Amino acid sequence: MNSNHRQGRRSDMTAIAVTVVAVLVMFAGAAVPAQAQTPTLLYTFMQTTEACAPRGNIVQGRDGNMYGGGASCGANGTGAIYKISPAGAESVFYNFPQQWTNCGGAGLTLGSDGNFYGACEGGNPATGMGSIFRLTPAGVFTDLHDFTGANGDSLPVYPPIQASDGNFYGVSGNEVQVCGNVYRLTPAGVYTNLHAFSGSDCHSSNLFQASDGNLYGTLANCTVVQGAGCVYKISTTGVFKEIHDFTFATGQTPCTGLIQGKDGKLYGATNEGAANGSGNIYKMTTAGVATDLHDFNNATDASCVNNVGPPVSLLQVADGTFYGVNPAYGPNGNGSIYKLTSANVFSAFLFPNPPVDGSLPSSTLIQNTNGLVYGTTPGGGGGGSCPQVCQGAFFSVATGDKLFVSLEPTEKAGYVGASVGMFGQGFSSASVVKFGGVAATSVTRSGTAYLTAVVPTGAHTGAVTVTTGTTTLTSPQTYKVKPKITSFSPSSGPAGTLVTINGTGLIQTSAVKFGAVKATTFTVKSDSQVTAVVPSGLAAGAVTISITTPGGTANSPTKFTVN
Repeated sequence: MNSNHRQGRRSDMTAIAVTVVAVLVMFAGAAVPAQAQTPTLLYTFMQTTEACAPRGNIVQGRDGNMYGGGASCGANGTGAIYKISPAGAESVFYNFPQQWTNCGGAGLTLGSDGNFYGACEGGNPATGMGSIFRLTPAGVFTDLHDFTGANGDSLPVYPPIQASDGNFYGVSGNEVQVCGNVYRLTPAGVYTNLHAFSGSDCHSSNLFQASDGNLYGTLANCTVVQGAGCVYKISTTGVFKEIHDFTFATGQTPCTGLIQGKDGKLYGATNEGAANGSGNIYKMTTAGVATDLHDFNNATDASCVNNVGPPVSLLQVADGTFYGVNPAYGPNGNGSIYKLTSANVFSAFLFPNPPVDGSLPSSTLIQNTNGLVYGTTPGGGGGGSCPQVCQGAFFSVATGDKLFVSLEPTEKAGYVGASVGMFGQGFSSASVVKFGGVAATSVTRSGTAYLTAVVPTGAHTGAVTVTTGTTTLTSPQTYKVKPKITSFSPSSGPAGTLVTINGTGLIQTSAVKFGAVKATTFTVKSDSQVTAVVPSGLAAGAVTISITTPGGTANSPTKFTVN
C-alpha cells in the first residue's frame, strides 16, 4: 500500500443517499443451508443519531446480540455503539460524550468479565490523544486510560485485545500522524508502554495472541526493508522482534493483521506484489516462514487494498474456511468479500447492487454462533431509496455452517475446576455441558445465549458440547485440560521404586519422566493419580517428575531424589 492509500483511509467516509430497508429475518432453523454466497443487507444506518459509518471489530455479546461502533453521528455527533440482533433489529447502545472525538470506529473487544472494551482515537478532550474505555452490558461508561503522547502512545484506532493473563494489550498510532506503540493495560487501568514504534518500524495492525503466548502484528514500514512491511512478535513483557520481512516478489505491504488458524499457523494478506502485483493471502509459522496461498488479481476477483479505515483481519469459520474483505477496488470498485477453503480454493463475491446494499466493507468479519458471518460497510445501504442520508450497512453471509458453541477467547485451556464461559443458542437450565465427552456437574446459565461450566474431574482434552433437548452444539475449538502435579510419594528411592503421583487432569497421561528419562512403566489409576516406576539410567541426585497429556506437560512442585 502506498502512502496516498494510507492517507485515503481517513478521508472517504462520505454518506450515500438511500433508505432504510425492511429488516430481513435470516435465521429460523438449526442449520443454515448452503446457498449462493451473496451478502444480504440486514440494516441501514442513518446519518442522524445512529452509530453511522460503522467499521472496526464486531463482537457477540452474552445476550446473543452483536455490538459494534460507528465512527460518527450518534446523539452528540461523536460516534456511538450499536446493538443489533442476528435478524437485524438495531438500537443505539451508547452515545459517546460531547467533545470526545473519533469514538466508536475502532469497534469493540468483549472482555472475560462480560464488559465491552474499546478505543477512541481522539478521546477525552482534556488530552485529545486517545482513550481506552470500558462499557458494561448496562451501558455504564468508564474512561480507563488517556494517552499522553509520551514515547509514541497516542491516537489508537483499534480496541485492545484481552490476553490469557487477563490483561489488555493494544497498539496506538493512526498510520498517518504518529507511529504509536504497543501497550499493556490491566482491567483496573494500570498502563505500561511496552514498545514505542519509530519511523523505521511503523504503521501497525492490531494485535493477536497466539497459542505460544506471544502477541503478533504487522507493520507497513520496518527496519530491514523500508516500505515493504513485516511481521513482528512481542512478548507480554515487551520483548520485541521482527520475524518476517515481506518482499515484492512474494507479496508485500500487509493489509491485514494476523490470526492463528486451527493448524497453529498464522494467516494474513498483503496488497502489493506477488504474481499479479495485487498482493496475496499467506500462512506463516511462528518462526516467520511464509507460504503463499493465493495471489490476488484486483481486476477479476479481489484485493486487500483499504482506503476507508485501518487494516482488518481474516476470519476462520467453524468449517476451517477463511473469509476476508476487499474494502475497495476490485471488479466494480465497491469492494468484495472473499473466501479461501482449507483446500486453497479461492472465490470472491460482490454486493449484488452496490452501493444501495452496501459498499466498501471495512470491518473484520464475525461468525455468530448461528453459523452466519456478519460485517459492516461505512457507506451505502438503504435498498434503493432513502428519505434521509444513509451511511453504512450491516450485512450477513451464509456459510453453510450449523449452530455451534464458541468458547471465551481467553478460556481455551485450564485445569480441572476452572470456570469456562461459552456462547451459543437456545441454552436452558437443562443444558448438559461435556468436556471431551465428560459431563460437567456445575453449569450456570445466563440467558439463552451464554453459560459457564466448571471443568469436571476426568475431563478430556477435546471439543466442548452443549446438549439442550435433542440439539447438541459442538465447539470448533479444542479445550485443553491442563495436567497438574500436586504431590508424590515416596520422596526418594533407587531405580525400580514405584512412585505414586497425585494431581488433577491426569486421566489422559501419555508419558511420565524422571528428569529427562522416560518411565517405561506407568499406570493411570484415575484422573488424580498415576503410578510410575523410577527408570534405570538415572544419576544419583534430585530430578523433576513430569507428566504429559494432550493438554500439556506438568512438572512436580518438588524434586524426587534418586538414590
